[in-house]
Amino acid sequence: MKKFYVLGAFFLSSMLTLPGCSSMGGKGGADKSSASTVSLDNAVAIVNGKAISKNALTSLMGEIAKQNPDQKVPEDKAIDYLVSHELLRQEAESQNLQNSPSIAGRLENADRDVLAQVAIDNYRKSITVTDAESRKVYDTKIAGADLTEFKSRHILLETEAEANDVLASLKKGAKFSDLAKKYSKDTASQQNGGDLGWLNPTQTLPEFSNAVASLKNGETTSAPVKTKFGWHVIQREDARKLTPPPFEDIKEQIRKMLIDQKLQQHIDELKKAAKIETKGTGK
Repeated sequence: MKKFYVLGAFFLSSMLTLPGCSSMGGKGGADKSSASTVSLDNAVAIVNGKAISKNALTSLMGEIAKQNPDQKVPEDKAIDYLVSHELLRQEAESQNLQNSPSIAGRLENADRDVLAQVAIDNYRKSITVTDAESRKVYDTKIAGADLTEFKSRHILLETEAEANDVLASLKKGAKFSDLAKKYSKDTASQQNGGDLGWLNPTQTLPEFSNAVASLKNGETTSAPVKTKFGWHVIQREDARKLTPPPFEDIKEQIRKMLIDQKLQQHIDELKKAAKIETKGTGK
């Protein structure tokens, strides 16, 4: 349920975009199997004999509230949205579109994604992260880390040969900023003479940050540095130690990071305990 749809003039006139489903014939409305199990007492609408449950409406209203917390959506409009999707679902079924391999795959993934997200949400509720755990991460990874950021310039070239030509021009006395303006492929820094400002190593690729760290202030790399973006000629201008932010300021960020780590550990444990055979498509 990651996509949103605007259905006709009704939604345009009310300026609302309500959450839909990435596979319109899947879980967005009442599907074929669930529709038959919805009692009339539990239905908010019946479309050509197919019931739309109160649960479906409650779920939709909850999604709307998450995405538009400042905007209250009338219940009747949400019901009309579900009715519209149910009609479209029925039309798709009448044309046997659900039997297309690509559509069947989308329906399968939609079902898997919804239940997987439910499992994730449910497991997150069971995770406890104490202040002591967060403080330990802060003390070892942040407060105890040697944090340095660098002020640097670079000239990005497509080939190593072009980068070597730039280095040769620098040795002959050309200004770094002039060469950056003329040759650099990095449009974001090109007009500033290749100036990247202050960056810490986590903000750049390892090859780049390692090269900058190995230089002294005022030095330029003696050879081009290759990254996935191309070939760099780098000049380090300055360096300074970073003062870690107070624990209380980033405690919540650390807590969320630890929750994500524990969730990943849970997924890894599920994989280890499962019998998994991957066959691929044979292509």
